[in-house]
Amino acid sequence: MAEDNLPDDFDVIVLGTGFPESVVAASLSRVGLKVLHLDRNDYYSGQWATFTFDSLLKWIELNQGETHGGASDESGAHNKEPPSLESGTFSVPVPSHSNTVSNIVVRSYFSEKKQEQEFGLSGSKEDSTLETAASFSEAWKSVETKEVKPVPSGENDPSKVITGAEGSGNEAEGSVDRPSDDSHEKLDTSDLNSTSSPTQLEESNETPLSEEKVSDKDFKENHDEELPTVTDSRDGQELSSLSQPRHRSEKKPAICPDMTYDDLKPYWRRFNIDISPKLLFSRGPLVEALISANISHYAEFKTVTRILTYMDRQVEEVPCSRADVFSSNAISVVEKRMLMKFLTFCLDFEQQQEQYEGHENKPYVEFLQSRRLTPNLQHFIIHAIAMVKPETATVIGLKATQSFLQSLGRYGNTPFIWPLYGAGELPQAFCRMCAVFGGLYCLRRSASEITISKENGKCTGVISENQLLKCKWLIMEHSYVPNIYKKECCQFVSRGVFITSSSLKISKEECVSVLSVPPSLEGEEPVRVIQLGSASMASPNGLYVVHLVSKGVTSAKDDLEATANKLFHFPSEAGNLHSDKPTVLWSLYFNQFIPDSSCVVDLPSNVHALSLPGLSLGFGEALQQAKEVFEKICPNEEFLQPVPNPEDIILDDFLQDPNHNTPQTDLANPQNDDIIDGGEGRALHEQAEGGDGGDGVDSQSVEEKNESGTGATSSEPQEHLANE
Repeated sequence: MAEDNLPDDFDVIVLGTGFPESVVAASLSRVGLKVLHLDRNDYYSGQWATFTFDSLLKWIELNQGETHGGASDESGAHNKEPPSLESGTFSVPVPSHSNTVSNIVVRSYFSEKKQEQEFGLSGSKEDSTLETAASFSEAWKSVETKEVKPVPSGENDPSKVITGAEGSGNEAEGSVDRPSDDSHEKLDTSDLNSTSSPTQLEESNETPLSEEKVSDKDFKENHDEELPTVTDSRDGQELSSLSQPRHRSEKKPAICPDMTYDDLKPYWRRFNIDISPKLLFSRGPLVEALISANISHYAEFKTVTRILTYMDRQVEEVPCSRADVFSSNAISVVEKRMLMKFLTFCLDFEQQQEQYEGHENKPYVEFLQSRRLTPNLQHFIIHAIAMVKPETATVIGLKATQSFLQSLGRYGNTPFIWPLYGAGELPQAFCRMCAVFGGLYCLRRSASEITISKENGKCTGVISENQLLKCKWLIMEHSYVPNIYKKECCQFVSRGVFITSSSLKISKEECVSVLSVPPSLEGEEPVRVIQLGSASMASPNGLYVVHLVSKGVTSAKDDLEATANKLFHFPSEAGNLHSDKPTVLWSLYFNQFIPDSSCVVDLPSNVHALSLPGLSLGFGEALQQAKEVFEKICPNEEFLQPVPNPEDIILDDFLQDPNHNTPQTDLANPQNDDIIDGGEGRALHEQAEGGDGGDGVDSQSVEEKNESGTGATSSEPQEHLANE
């Protein structure tokens, strides 16, 4: 758009708003570099995004319609009249589509009409062209003919320039619903593990495995070893907004034999469904980064309340803390002693190398057998605690076990926390930090070409909508990498998303659960399961969203269907919704490519390609990659320098002119909680500083906002970020 051209010179241009790109953009903006952040989508977070149900359907349709290969992308780029290139440079086309998702299969178990209105059986149907999704709205009628509709761009200009001075940028179509900005009701923080009260990211009253007292009378007399205390010098600074909205009061969808899409339609915007769900370790690098950068109030979190595993054809709860171990009926008294002794060893196994000498590169299961652990304990340790394969090298297995144990007890009874409204909130938090320090944002705008110097082979800039934008560094998500720099990628993740009528394991309180399902046959891959309910803001009250993730072998459906059949009941016909297992109401399978560094070759030295979400449970690998890129660009600067607190800001102009009015910005006006927090919670260090917790959000205001379609799910993306 000629009338709204961007500035034409930047230090860094970033393509894609996925997690690692957003972290790099935030860290570079924080040290004073001029950053432009573009995304071809009309929502933030890219392949890490979270969608409401209607937005997920649009994402499915768009990705099913993406048959564009590299050739068509490149020819499309040359259809436009390019700007004049500088002497001694040439251009390379950038793909206009991501092409990272394949093998999409959607299946519905709803009746399309009420039974009394049907003239024949309307059973569930499987349709990779979204025929079953057509009944969601009139907009889907053309899907049966594989007509690809563009995502609506809204009434406003699709390429609005966003600066750090233009409000809150965490909201765009397809991203998640958030609490409304005018909600400031204090939330109770009395119970970290309660699903009916909000949770604050503070030190949990739950004693970790290393500190909890033994209460098992049958075992206490013979138990004389104590686990060493896990300490953390950073624990004085805690995330104080690990919170959840108070329990929703709305009626849950009526689960009945003739339930239709129309019955679910009023609840579409109460779903927040991840396409790449991931957890945070309580003492992991991302939690530490959020705290040290002073941006943890940009998101809210909930503790994962239980770890489950699948054994003997049923779902069992895994004991995590010492109290859980000794109260568990799943293991015998003798096994309890053996387990505690082994876990004690794992906490500081590096100092006891003689105990695993010779087993370093041997399978972990062999090492456990050498310790004379029973098959029952081997299952718990491998599949539920370390979450590795039996053939994993012993050193890797011990490190995974240690990481699990070190994060216990910080915020709850498990080592994990989950971001409310989905993992897509985290890239947006870093985008907001980038914008606070002057980063420029523009959605629905990408680069059609990158320009390369013939003299030194470095990137000199990009061409975006016929405008030449110069830069010293170019950072991009892998899907933006020009085809001439790509090698064929054969690695992918198989993902499944299920909406179910009940929990995998019924409990008194609604739980966020992580389940490990070991492979049934040799050669199969283990499957990781994450179950989310309304307390995590992932679904309406009474329904659950369950994610299945596994390493891809064939197609997602083939890789995950056997596990899904173990866990869920799939109605054979419409109306057959009754079973002891959770009943599946809707399902989605898809594969997602996971290219690594070997899939990119001969990139210019000042261009960095960042990875897509992989198979890992957490964000550690992506965060480390972002840090490495930052250190190459700014080797002498601190990664993710803290955002200053409002009270620490010194306004030079104010000091020079006492009569000058204080600028009414967020940082100069810390009482304006609506802007500072974006309605998402208070500053996260209040607990450490003696504060009384965080301002929460009234659940009714969330419902009203979701129902009205404003905020994150409005028809037109709100392309602005808060300038704190």
